[in-house]
Amino acid sequence: MRHVTNRSPARCWVLVPAAGTGSRSGLSVPKQYQRLGPCSVLDHTLATLRAVPDVAGVAVVLAPDDDHPWTPPDGVWVWRVGGATRAASVLAGLRQWQAHGAQDDDWVLVHDAARCLLQPGDVAALLDACRDDPVGGLLALPLADTLKQADASGRVLATLPRDDKWLAQTPQMFRLGVLARALQAHEATGFAGITDEASAVEALGLAPRLVRGRTHNIKLTYPEDFAVAQALLSTTEPAPWRVGEGWDVHALVPGRRLVLGGVEIAHERGLLGHSDADALLHAITDALLGAAGLGDIGTWFADTDERYRDADSMALLARVAAEVRARGWQPVNVDATVVAQAPRLGPYRAAMQANVARAVGVAASAVNVKAKTAERLGPVGQGLAIEARAVVLLHRGIGAA
Repeated sequence: MRHVTNRSPARCWVLVPAAGTGSRSGLSVPKQYQRLGPCSVLDHTLATLRAVPDVAGVAVVLAPDDDHPWTPPDGVWVWRVGGATRAASVLAGLRQWQAHGAQDDDWVLVHDAARCLLQPGDVAALLDACRDDPVGGLLALPLADTLKQADASGRVLATLPRDDKWLAQTPQMFRLGVLARALQAHEATGFAGITDEASAVEALGLAPRLVRGRTHNIKLTYPEDFAVAQALLSTTEPAPWRVGEGWDVHALVPGRRLVLGGVEIAHERGLLGHSDADALLHAITDALLGAAGLGDIGTWFADTDERYRDADSMALLARVAAEVRARGWQPVNVDATVVAQAPRLGPYRAAMQANVARAVGVAASAVNVKAKTAERLGPVGQGLAIEARAVVLLHRGIGAA
């Protein structure tokens, strides 16, 4: 993974501790790897966190001996530094963020891997409430049920007032430096009494803000919880059809190859860009990401990342198509338009369509590429740039994993 350079203190990083075995779940695999619908609990969790625009980076902390055959989504850090307790795993993860250049004034969101029903709106509510807070805070729910205190024999000792009682959820959001200091203060005791990040921060004499969460943000712990999660997923399942739109434009400059739809085209100028600048494939990639709710191409393949210098856009498109399918969506068809004053693209259309079909994973007949001119209007019409637009249709469940 690329090293994080100095960033604005307004940046917010995500840490997902997933080093536990989930023994109370009664499953044959650690609960973070249990499948719910088309993907695992952990994949559901990460899909939500990666869809939040204000999140700068996401990392998962696994146990050092975790050998489960799980493939992380592109762009997610995976650190095998987990400890015997949740607090130990979180502290180890914070140290990794610091080693990658994150600053003490940065925010960090810590979220349970097993809270896979979290929605982007829940995270946005926490960010909005806490970004200017001097301490930070956490999602939580006011206690709705009557609260009983038990004696040693399991009988009611007392009924406790519930008016000021809240059930803590995650994410929990604190300055990285403050949270690291709070956890370090309890490291020597094995984190005795520290049950979440907020409790460690409270021990510093600080009072985190409680931000009302939602009941669907449950933590999967016991076998029956997974049945509840599956039922909730079925009721909140998105519509089976999704449409995405993509657009891209690149300047034409001397000394560059002209590549469109994965086809190299003879021309005196090529498209300027960090990768091979294939505007057609970039537009289709953005359309796929948009339809699946996965952000945009700049987030996935930043033009500041040296890994993608002169990258083959066919490979990038194929990677995104695989990510889309991993989330249970299957591309149905692609309709794209290239707008260029020159050169003539008609002779290359069939090859472009075949390339796109192969990368996206659909039949060639499901891909349509049109070529238009700009009637000599604007930069494209003056031969200074080439523009591409694309629309894709996705369907939930056709060929889903």
